[in-house]
Amino acid sequence: MVRYAIALDQGGWVVRDGITGRSVTRPATSEEAQQAVAEWNARCVTRKVDPPVKVDGWVPAGELRAWLRAEDGWWGLVSTRDGLRWIRAENLRQSKA
Repeated sequence: MVRYAIALDQGGWVVRDGITGRSVTRPATSEEAQQAVAEWNARCVTRKVDPPVKVDGWVPAGELRAWLRAEDGWWGLVSTRDGLRWIRAENLRQSKA
């Protein structure tokens, strides 16, 4: 349940944002990228939601599994029929169903 991970891109290792899918660092060695991943993830605070809570967004979303607080705000990790996805907190509300 981390936001940032290491990925091979452009001939080197980069830190990839798991929400946006974009690289947030330039290509580097594996060791440098692993250190950067640890630093980027240390900036985030995550809290597991137990038990999961049914939530809706613009459409019925699924079950909220975790909250993540990062530099760009709060995100909810939601389990949907199609898998897990991050949704901005302001786009979520507890389901009335």
